[in-house]
Amino acid sequence: MKIAVVGGGISGLSAAYRLRRAGIDAVVLESESTAGGKIRSERREGFLVEHGPNGFLDSRLSVVRLARDVGLGGRILPASEVAKDRFLFVDGQLKPVPASPPAFLSSDILSIRGRLRVLMEYFVRARSEGGDESIFDFARRRIGLEAAERLVDAMVTGIFAGDSRALSLPAAFPKMARLEREFGGLFKGLRALRRENSGGPSGPSGRLSSFKGGLQDLVVGCVESMESDAVQTGRSVESVVQAEGGRWRVNAQGGDPLLVDGVVFATPTPVTARLVSPFSRGAAAPLEDIEYAPAAVVALGFPEDALSRPLDGFGFLVPSMEKRDILGVLWSSTLFAERAPDGQVLLRTIVGGAHRPELIELDDEALISTVSAELSAAFGCDLTQPSFQRIVRWPQGIPQYTMGHLDRVQRAKAALAEHRGLFVLGNGVAGVSLADCATAAETLPQEVYERMGGA
Repeated sequence: MKIAVVGGGISGLSAAYRLRRAGIDAVVLESESTAGGKIRSERREGFLVEHGPNGFLDSRLSVVRLARDVGLGGRILPASEVAKDRFLFVDGQLKPVPASPPAFLSSDILSIRGRLRVLMEYFVRARSEGGDESIFDFARRRIGLEAAERLVDAMVTGIFAGDSRALSLPAAFPKMARLEREFGGLFKGLRALRRENSGGPSGPSGRLSSFKGGLQDLVVGCVESMESDAVQTGRSVESVVQAEGGRWRVNAQGGDPLLVDGVVFATPTPVTARLVSPFSRGAAAPLEDIEYAPAAVVALGFPEDALSRPLDGFGFLVPSMEKRDILGVLWSSTLFAERAPDGQVLLRTIVGGAHRPELIELDDEALISTVSAELSAAFGCDLTQPSFQRIVRWPQGIPQYTMGHLDRVQRAKAALAEHRGLFVLGNGVAGVSLADCATAAETLPQEVYERMGGA
């Protein structure tokens, strides 16, 4: 059996690796000159800048297994213990996010009334009707308006660069939905999760991790663990057409067409929709409706003594109600070692998202000026003269799991299943995190054998 994997991001690479390990001949076709998709770690002037994702949680074992399987177990790099604290930029100040119930009760991140409303969550009845619900509506109903606007909105910003009023709770945060559905609420469910040792309502527990050379180490490890012709770059797929005998012909630039038994689409959903549209509008239509939020990464370096406070944390997020020009800032040089030269710090700011998509269209000078002004406001010192700068723009950044997302994905997969040998992966359908993509790849070989048999 031969499978073509369209797309050489981490979804496609991990899928091909798992297929080949299961005895299936898989070849990756990637349009860019290098594999990795949005995962790229760039070393410049002594700084290491992540173009896309910044890390993974070590409790998400699919990534750990993939890293170990491709020979990178010794290169996994846990985040610094100093980086465990997180902050919100609210009311013109950086305020620590409370990490325990006593800290929450004494924190001024919410008003006294807001804190009391959160505590009342235990007594809020579970929603009786089924169907979809936005993250914001869920949070407002269970923990109150103030916590929804400050805490939950910021969390959505940090993960999706999205609008909590538009995103679907069961699609984006299935564990939250499960807590209410199975246990009646968040606090009640937390006790059960502690017994399961599987983390809190917003996601799994675990320590943020990366690799010594950045996340691109994982890309390189996947590529080098397969045969030299398994990952073919510079091969943009133009079309996928049905061939005789139930097979598929994949026409790609830079080489001869591939005649294969099956195709795995591991591309952004608009690309997948374009490729399947000629033979399955039933799959293409829902995939076309999946939106993406644009984002820009603005990485700025500064002399360590230019900051008015130590970078003793993870970074900070900005709730959309604050009407700022940035979404959040990672303190990259605190998180992981060797991300900045001695005596320098690296701040990685995200701009744009669903709330402010127009900002990524600013020219470099204006974008750096905007970010520098926001950093100056957050830290209370002059940070308008960076010693290092790097901008990465993603016009099609992070998929948005808006209301109805799970139904769209189900309809697309069902329509593709009508055609033997077609499968869809990628963060547009499988989950936005690196771990979600790696997890989907682990189950792919079994799905291929179940639907196609061993022939």
